[in-house]
Amino acid sequence: MELNRRDFLKGSLALGGVAALGGLAGCAAPQQTSDGQAKDAEPDKKSVPDSFTDGKWIGTAMGHDDNLLVQVTVAGGDIAGISVLRCDDTIGIGSTAAPMMAAKILEAKNLDVDTVTGATTTSMAVQSAVADAITNAGGNPKDFRLGASTPSGGTAQTADVDVAFMGAGTAGLIAATRLLEAGKTVVLFEKQDLAGGSMPMTYSGVAAAESQLQANYALGRADDNPMYNKEGMLGVMQKYLVPENDRFDGAMPYQTAMYSNSGQLVDWMHGIGVGFYSLGVNKAYGVTPYLAPGCYMGGCGYAKDFLVDRIGALGGQIVYATKVTELVQDADGRVTGLKAEGRDGSTWTVTAKAVCLTSGGFAANKDMIKEHYPQYADFKFNCAPGSTGDGIELGQKAGGAIECMGRDLGAFLSTTNQAGSNFEIAFLYQTTPGILVNASGKQFGNIMSDNHGVLGRALLDEANGGAFYYITDEAGRITTNKNELYAMDTYKCLEHRGDMVHYDSVEAAAEELGLTDLAATLETHNAHALAGEEDEFGRKKLPYLDTHDGVWVVSCIPTFYLTTGGLAIDTKGRVLNESGEAVAGLYAAGDVCGSIEEKDGRPYAMGFDAAMNYGYLMAETVKSEI
Repeated sequence: MELNRRDFLKGSLALGGVAALGGLAGCAAPQQTSDGQAKDAEPDKKSVPDSFTDGKWIGTAMGHDDNLLVQVTVAGGDIAGISVLRCDDTIGIGSTAAPMMAAKILEAKNLDVDTVTGATTTSMAVQSAVADAITNAGGNPKDFRLGASTPSGGTAQTADVDVAFMGAGTAGLIAATRLLEAGKTVVLFEKQDLAGGSMPMTYSGVAAAESQLQANYALGRADDNPMYNKEGMLGVMQKYLVPENDRFDGAMPYQTAMYSNSGQLVDWMHGIGVGFYSLGVNKAYGVTPYLAPGCYMGGCGYAKDFLVDRIGALGGQIVYATKVTELVQDADGRVTGLKAEGRDGSTWTVTAKAVCLTSGGFAANKDMIKEHYPQYADFKFNCAPGSTGDGIELGQKAGGAIECMGRDLGAFLSTTNQAGSNFEIAFLYQTTPGILVNASGKQFGNIMSDNHGVLGRALLDEANGGAFYYITDEAGRITTNKNELYAMDTYKCLEHRGDMVHYDSVEAAAEELGLTDLAATLETHNAHALAGEEDEFGRKKLPYLDTHDGVWVVSCIPTFYLTTGGLAIDTKGRVLNESGEAVAGLYAAGDVCGSIEEKDGRPYAMGFDAAMNYGYLMAETVKSEI
């Protein structure tokens, strides 16, 4: 039998929008949760007017993370204003898309306007919240359902620049900023309505070696820390090399180049004004620089917005909703420009001294997954929607080679869609002491030592039944809402969304979810924890799970999220052909090249760091060669 908390939460979600602002009656008295704690109540639900009524009206809908609230102003019986009051969706994706979507609806007075590409879930939440507000105002949302329109008005355009970019993701934004600072002319083409690619989705840590920022914090106290000392860091990386994939006899040239550059990358970012979280305050990662405000707190999204703004301020141009369709080459095979087509019908012909491919991987391209990773063809990838592999295909047409395809892919946990979208919970195993079990309630591996690898293999293993549950106790619920060790509250929405559910007892959870082995698994786990010994999977310092108050359960699934094969490049960012020679005029960085670690023979690890560092290195190469 479940506690009333779950029913209460469901009831809260079902309330939908609230009535017009102004003239509201007093709020209801504070309600009590099932554990007796006071909870502020929603204002009393007001009756809906008989006709579309002037005023300011609130609408609510579930977004990617949590409830999204808008305000619709009605004047003279028509919509006069729409503003987003609250959007907790991903910084740099949902936070950017929500006001864009509100403006589009207002301009057209049409709920059916195209969603903001790259942020579909948030866009649909804005549509639903505006419809909810219209209903609360006594109107009929159908009156504002005018159907989708076909974009038009595009023109033929030309440009002559020093450097043209295909894609405005992490590597593209870093490289373009560096080139503009050096006085080069730059244009970036982004097929989505938003810049950033995968950047806003990452955890904000920057694996850096020997930056001045770290030195200022450490004052000599962390010289031997592997995340501060380059040689120590590379020594750790070397332990993960897979012999059959190691082409360089342990030399690791790609990772060496990355961490030789990482300190100056951090200091450059810090110097131009990108915010970093205070080093060492996050005890879990010590001297690792974190983009402010901290781990999974939106720092990468804020940094993305900063770089986009800086590119504009320096005279660069980002052309959105425009897909690069062709790389232009001269008779000798040198890449001399590109062609692109906009969603509005516009065309671009660009002449450039260099073309940089920074368009991402192909995790969102099912056909390419089937071709290069057939073992994963039937699985969902929780990835940036722009990761369609078109940069890889154009790079190949221009003579570039591909490498490292078909190897094992890692996965991270996502919730299983209780609130309408897969919410990423990649760090739940660190913020929330607990155990991860399969469809029968058994543990299956050490997610603390090889999180992404264990999860990827677990999903492929049919013995796990294709269903997974994270089990924690009341203390785990508290640290899920706010974890002091990681200074992180990203997962506070799980309980409200209904993704984190309380059961009165282990037996109640096992009965409802079919977890026949859960009781035995918890008994064995707690015995190891009380004895202070490792479990059968080599896990150390096990958390004791106190189930006298029942258990909290997160229904989840490992999801693959990126591809690790891609274009062949050298350590300077030049695209290489099958013979290992550079394709003149063509450069690449980021996921379009696949995993930097895979090129050395180590499984994928730090794609965000690789995209930033190789964007930086690529820019230095381009500056010296054009």
